[in-house]
Amino acid sequence: MITVFGATGNTGRTAATRLLKAGKKVRAVARHREKLADLGKAGAEIAVGDVEDAGFVREALGGAEAAYVLIPPNMVVDDFRAYQKRVVDAVAGGVEAAGVKYVVLLSSLGAHQSEGTGPIVGLHLFEERLKKITALNALFLRAGFFMENTLMGVPTVKGQGIYATPFPGDIPAPYIAAADIGTYAALRLERLDFKDKSVVHLTGPKSISGNDVVSLLGQAIGKPIRYVQSTFEAMEQGLKQAGLKPAMIADYIEMYKGAGKGLLAAEAGGVMVATSTTFETFAKDVFLPAYGG
Repeated sequence: MITVFGATGNTGRTAATRLLKAGKKVRAVARHREKLADLGKAGAEIAVGDVEDAGFVREALGGAEAAYVLIPPNMVVDDFRAYQKRVVDAVAGGVEAAGVKYVVLLSSLGAHQSEGTGPIVGLHLFEERLKKITALNALFLRAGFFMENTLMGVPTVKGQGIYATPFPGDIPAPYIAAADIGTYAALRLERLDFKDKSVVHLTGPKSISGNDVVSLLGQAIGKPIRYVQSTFEAMEQGLKQAGLKPAMIADYIEMYKGAGKGLLAAEAGGVMVATSTTFETFAKDVFLPAYGG
């Protein structure tokens, strides 16, 4: 049995689907039963509950040889760091109590840093907590920036013809398609070919800049897009308008500032794996439909 947390998300759904197709027994975990219906029809065992609930997590991991774990996004909590800690405690404690032998963790570039990276600090703590489980074989997938994050720019692209981030337009960043993360996670969970505690840095085929992003998105939607380097003050206002809580906004601002200082780079000497989906493909297959093309 392989337990997949976040089975309705961008990475977990892909991982669960791939494992089922490979003939593996999968327990798909998420908050909402209706969103798991397709995986249930495909043969997955369904577990519905809250990943902050330590008792539920132990049950979801019961009898599992391996698990795909992550900290699910939660944009409505007042204190995101405290939420992360509750998830880490519940999942790591469940892994230990259930005697799970193999874990693949969705982490992030920069998770080797203990501070200055906003919400990624929570993933650092997750890695450190799993390292303390001596009998566990754990693989930390430190992924790059999700290509899907550019979908947050759809309203300004539509309304103003601009795409904005706090970074200079000519600075390249390691984008990756979320589905490629799920595919890679499934591959390693299928093989169970990792031992002790190890790290893989996952990126797309190549790093691209903000100027590259607007050029490729513009080609996909058939209209020019202008790149704008926004201020952190403007970013803060935008996050407030999106309904994020003050602590979450502060975390995100810290993360972007940390990225500007180079804190979200891969750890020196780490294993690098480049996945296959190009930003051109993402722009046509994902961004264009979201835009309405």
